[in-house]
Amino acid sequence: MRRRLARLRPFGPVIGPTNTRDTAAGAAGAGLALLMCTVLIIGAGVDLSYGAFMIAPMGATTVILFALPNSPLAQPWSAIVGNTVSALVALGVHQATRDPALAIGASACLSLGAMFLTRSLHPPGGAVALTASLDPTMLDTLGLIFVLIPVFLGTVVLVALAMLWHQLNGRVYPFRQPQAVGPHATADKAAQQRLGLEPEELARILADYRQSGNLGVEDLARLIAAAEQLAASHALGR
Repeated sequence: MRRRLARLRPFGPVIGPTNTRDTAAGAAGAGLALLMCTVLIIGAGVDLSYGAFMIAPMGATTVILFALPNSPLAQPWSAIVGNTVSALVALGVHQATRDPALAIGASACLSLGAMFLTRSLHPPGGAVALTASLDPTMLDTLGLIFVLIPVFLGTVVLVALAMLWHQLNGRVYPFRQPQAVGPHATADKAAQQRLGLEPEELARILADYRQSGNLGVEDLARLIAAAEQLAASHALGR
């Protein structure tokens, strides 16, 4: 019986529990961000008759920005460029073919390729491409405006609000890159270099284990350092 249950373990939850503060802050920030984003876009004088001043993938972007701010997928470049390049791809496919099935498949395929090439992998980008492909009439009406509003402008607003919200809640966003200077401007090595491993080596580990899209170099460094500290405390009998 235990063996049968063990086989079902991979289908269970794999994300660890979060504390109440982070849960409440992420949920509240996401809701406020979408509300403010809608208000700002409407205030920019967008013609609401277009019916596309806000699209569903923005909700997915909001979840990633406010719930997973450390993720490489949530960083400003990934969010803004990923969504925008996906919208551009979908518009280009629409201009090339009017076959719905072909447009959907081509948009999904090419948008993912474009995000990989621009190093801007952002899952909602695929949803942006699909949303556009499913509504060719909207693309006929809006054209490039769809790329600018709501995709580009909407994502920029969400990223800006995420930066403000996380700062107010004591979190770092955008997440620091390996070459960032220490907060005290000292000559000490960066945290990830104190391990005796260069950032390039840590990045190679992430690539080898196919985790570069899920975990940043600094996160990996901190996890290794925490594990080493815990192992040392066990060895000392603490």
